[in-house]
Amino acid sequence: MKVLVIGGTGIIGSFVVRALLERKYCVTVFSRGVTKRGINLDLEARFIRGDRSDPSSLGNLAAQGYDCVIDLACFEPGDASKAVEFFKGKVNQYIFVSTVDVYTKPARTYPVDENAERKPRPSFPYALKKFQCEEIFSAAHVEKALTLTIFRPAHTYGEGVTPLLEVFGWGTYHLDRLRKGKPVILHGDGNTLWSSCYAADVAEAIVSAVLNEKTYGKTYNLASEEIMTWRGLYETVAELLDAPSPYFVSIPASVLGLVFGPKAHWCVENFQYSNVFSVERAKKDLAFCSRTSFQEGAKRCLEWLMAHGGFEDSSSQEFNFYDMFLQSWSSVVPSLRAFTL
Repeated sequence: MKVLVIGGTGIIGSFVVRALLERKYCVTVFSRGVTKRGINLDLEARFIRGDRSDPSSLGNLAAQGYDCVIDLACFEPGDASKAVEFFKGKVNQYIFVSTVDVYTKPARTYPVDENAERKPRPSFPYALKKFQCEEIFSAAHVEKALTLTIFRPAHTYGEGVTPLLEVFGWGTYHLDRLRKGKPVILHGDGNTLWSSCYAADVAEAIVSAVLNEKTYGKTYNLASEEIMTWRGLYETVAELLDAPSPYFVSIPASVLGLVFGPKAHWCVENFQYSNVFSVERAKKDLAFCSRTSFQEGAKRCLEWLMAHGGFEDSSSQEFNFYDMFLQSWSSVVPSLRAFTL
């Protein structure tokens, strides 16, 4: 069986490719660059370097003939339209990896299942574009141009990236702050709920869908059922780092957005809301299970970062803004107490 993986060298993609190879599939990986992020992929995979925005590259791929395409790197509606154009009628199944961020935030009810309202805000372009891509692929399925399966993973992590996000995104300097006992910012009171799933568990579900007729025309959430607060996530990572108990500074997400603008974009648009998703459909059709606890997955990631010099130095000039802001905040809060009735 021939499987094409578009964007197969990232966090999820690396595990997808490995799982495909373990099942003895003939795997081709199409990517702009082979960035393996610490995962040693079997050399049996065929790698093609290219850019999906180049019509000739996509056309040449489609002409080679594949049983299934797993698309992990479609972020633009225009790229979705091109994929439909080139692959329609040429593959037995097209798997599009979207995101849970297409759902309306905050949700009306929890857990969020696949039938929940999808209405991402225009101010959250990543989510909006993924939603638009879903619409294009879904229309192609209805028109019988493609046989489609959609996956919506929640936050997914693995070796090569931080297992713990922070108010300013995906860096690792906040892990260094934890190690050194420095104060760390929590958005709000740190008690909103979050789901972080280890990439290997997400990959197993995606690969289980390959040419699985039960999945045709369906959409699946993929998220850990181990739901934690942000405060709990930080405390777990601090323990794994053998660091002091975190010294939290709670700051409203709206304040972070006002002060830092785009730098706090993901916190304002996403992290501040509870992220709890139903995975009952994936459990039923794909035997999905988040087998790796956050403690175990985070431990693997932290060990990888330690072994590869992956901790950014929180004392470097690049991150001076963090302590400067905390100093300003600490000077403002006492004056606000004057308004207490």
